[in-house]
Amino acid sequence: MEFAYLLTGVLVGVITGLLIGALRWKSQLSNAKAEVQAERDAAKLINANASDMSDRFKSLAAESLKNNSESFLTLAKENLGTFQQLAKTDLDKKKNSFEQLVKPVQQSLKEVGQTLQSIEKARIGDQSSLKSQVENLSKQTGELANALRRPAIRGRWGEMQLRRVVEIAGMTEYCDFAEQVTVEGPEDKRLRPDMTIKLAGGKQIVVDAKTPMDAYLNSIETDDEELREQALGVHLEQMRTHVTNLSSKQYWDQFESSPELAVMFVPADSLFMAALDKDPNLVEWAAERHVFIASPITLITVLKAVAIGWTEESLAENAREIAELGKELHKRVGRFIDHFATVGTRLGSAVRAFNDATGSLERSLLPQARRFTDLKVGSDTELSITNIEQAPRELQAPEAEGSEDKEPVRSNGSLN
Repeated sequence: MEFAYLLTGVLVGVITGLLIGALRWKSQLSNAKAEVQAERDAAKLINANASDMSDRFKSLAAESLKNNSESFLTLAKENLGTFQQLAKTDLDKKKNSFEQLVKPVQQSLKEVGQTLQSIEKARIGDQSSLKSQVENLSKQTGELANALRRPAIRGRWGEMQLRRVVEIAGMTEYCDFAEQVTVEGPEDKRLRPDMTIKLAGGKQIVVDAKTPMDAYLNSIETDDEELREQALGVHLEQMRTHVTNLSSKQYWDQFESSPELAVMFVPADSLFMAALDKDPNLVEWAAERHVFIASPITLITVLKAVAIGWTEESLAENAREIAELGKELHKRVGRFIDHFATVGTRLGSAVRAFNDATGSLERSLLPQARRFTDLKVGSDTELSITNIEQAPRELQAPEAEGSEDKEPVRSNGSLN
């Protein structure tokens, strides 16, 4: 029972405490609500004041912005006007300066344009003239090609080229052409080489200028590569055939002291090179048959070498002639010295005869003649004579240096 009372007392105490605490929390809650309400009222007041202040600020800001904008626009207009005026003035100055700079350029461009127009007109005229010249050249080339197909004209052209080469080499004096030389060949055939070259030492070399070129002309007239190669092959065979024919003439046997070879002159380097392109051994093959194939450049080189030989031969001949002249001069000087010595000898004899006559005069005649003076018969002229004391000078013939010990050349008579 006591435990029950005790438990009841405890429960009553707990409930009482809870009631007291609830009342206290209620009082605090009421106070808190009052504070919250007060704060809400204060917030409303603040919001109301803030709205009013915002409206006032907006009004002041708008008014201030309006005033500032008007001032800024006014100032900006003033500054912009000033800037525009300065910019316009500066622009005018720069424009004038630029015009001064550009004016010479414009003038130069104008002159260049006029020059270009003149050049273009001249170019058109030159092009027209060049076209006309090319057409004429093409026509003349065709005519020349057709003319060169005729053996007579081709041979004449080869001879003209040969003469020109000889003139360039300066060997005209030592080269004889066809009209001057005719020989008897094998089987009594009359042979007339186009030219013979005289070598120093009396030798001669025969030159033939009758080169075939029909196939070569065909090769340069066609645009077909296969036909061109065929024509060049025929050209090579024609060259070989001509080498064989020239070798069979044996010109070197018809001219005394001639080297065992003949020169086959090809009047154009292109003819020679076309054959060499087909057969690089053509020159060696011809040399084995005693034929030397020569283009204009090659022949000029050969003739220049021959000219050097002639120059050396001429120098040697001049040296021999000078030696002969020196020998003859020495001989004549010796003969003159002999004659001059004879004159000295005879002068010495005359001096001795004069002195002998003088001695005889002084001994025999003058003493008797002076007696007339003593007898007052003669004149006032003094009778006397003087001997010649000087004898003719010894004649000396100085020899070369180192021969001072040679005896002088003396006259045959006494030189006392």
